[in-house]
Amino acid sequence: MKKLFLTLALLFTFSCEDTRVEEPMSMKLWLNGEEVDVASEYQRISAFSEQIEYVGFDTTITFIKKILIIHFQKDAGRLDLSKEHYAVVFTDWEGDTANGLPIDNGEYKWPSVCPVCPRACMHGAPSKWVRMEIVGDEDYSIAGAAHIETIGESGDTWIISGDGEGTFYNPFSEANMEGKIEFKNLKIEIDEDDTTPYSDYGGH
Repeated sequence: MKKLFLTLALLFTFSCEDTRVEEPMSMKLWLNGEEVDVASEYQRISAFSEQIEYVGFDTTITFIKKILIIHFQKDAGRLDLSKEHYAVVFTDWEGDTANGLPIDNGEYKWPSVCPVCPRACMHGAPSKWVRMEIVGDEDYSIAGAAHIETIGESGDTWIISGDGEGTFYNPFSEANMEGKIEFKNLKIEIDEDDTTPYSDYGGH
C-alpha cells in the first residue's frame, strides 16, 4: 500500500510540473474603427521603460516616475522622434518603490484626474497618465484610458499585456481620430544607450 501511495504521489508530482510555454507577442491596433495591419504598416515596434526618482510635493519621501512607451515607427532604422511614428506613453508619477516592476498595473487616464498637480497629486488623486505622440515629442491626446493588465518576467527583461482607447488629434490629416490598442506579451527592451530619445521622457 505504501508503494502504491508513493507511485501515485510521484505521478501527481510529475503531472503538476510547470509545462507552460511563453505565448507569442500579439499587437492589434485600430484607427477610427478600422484595424491596422501592424506588421506591414510599421517596420519597427518597440517598448521602452524607465524609472527616475524625483522630489515631489512631500520632500520627506522618495517619488519614482515610471514610464512605458510603446513606439510604432514606419522606418526600420533607429528610433527617431522626427520620423513618422505613433507612440502610446504611460506615465506613473507615483510608481511603487518596492515592487521592482518597470511599470505598475492599473488604469492610466488622460486628461489627468487632478487638473492642478503636474506630477504626483497632493490631493490624493491618481497620478497615472496615458498620452499619444505622433511626430516629435508633442502630446496629441485629447481623452482616453488605458490599462496595464499583467506584467511578468521573461529572461532578463519583462513582458506586459494591456489595452487602451481614446481620441487624439492627427496633424497629418488635421482631424481628430479614435484609436484603440490591444497588446499581449509585449517584451520591454533593455536599452542602456543614454542617447535614446525617450531617456527621462517628460522630465521630472
